[in-house]
Amino acid sequence: MEEQELHPSLQAAMQLMDGISKMLGSRYELILHDLSRVENSVVAVRGNITDRQIGAPVTNYLLQLLKVYGDKAPDCINYRSVTPDGRILRSSTMFIRDGGGRITGSLCVNQDLTDFMLASRLSQELTAFHSQPGEEKAPQEQFARDITEVMEIIIQAELEQIQKPVAYMQKEDKLALVKRLEDKGIFDVKGSVEYVAERLAVTNFTIYNYLKEIRGARR
Repeated sequence: MEEQELHPSLQAAMQLMDGISKMLGSRYELILHDLSRVENSVVAVRGNITDRQIGAPVTNYLLQLLKVYGDKAPDCINYRSVTPDGRILRSSTMFIRDGGGRITGSLCVNQDLTDFMLASRLSQELTAFHSQPGEEKAPQEQFARDITEVMEIIIQAELEQIQKPVAYMQKEDKLALVKRLEDKGIFDVKGSVEYVAERLAVTNFTIYNYLKEIRGARR
């Protein structure tokens, strides 16, 4: 990963991570994201719950929050998430802003609740998950190791909703799919147009035309 100087707000947050990690213990993981580079946003990791390393990308959930809310994205505290191997986490995402209110990064905290839940079902407060305002269910956050995997998770979930093979999809199907991918922020990722075009068996030019039509209709 190319070296890049961190924003002062992220440098300040990084200085706190060792102390917080030691205080919380081994069942917690802290992840610091530099959101100026979503393709490899992870710049610091303390603990090992989701098996991510420095240089890993944002999650699909974090990418969608940024797309929907921009710099007004709310902190998301104590939501339920699940690792690829099935462990139950209580997660929080807290945004870091500069003096002008612009989001520069986020600090994500993951607590592994699996042993607590399996062994003795501790108090309701310990295992409570809180949905965010307006959400009908907890976000399905996926912890990918590279940005291509994030894109594939998002695209595959949308294709499953359509329940139609790509080869049988008409223009309106593909246009609707591109619109939903745009809403989830996937086209804010470098190389996403090419990737989506390949998955939908169309040209890059076609995807750009779909995006032009979608964005034009919104304006």
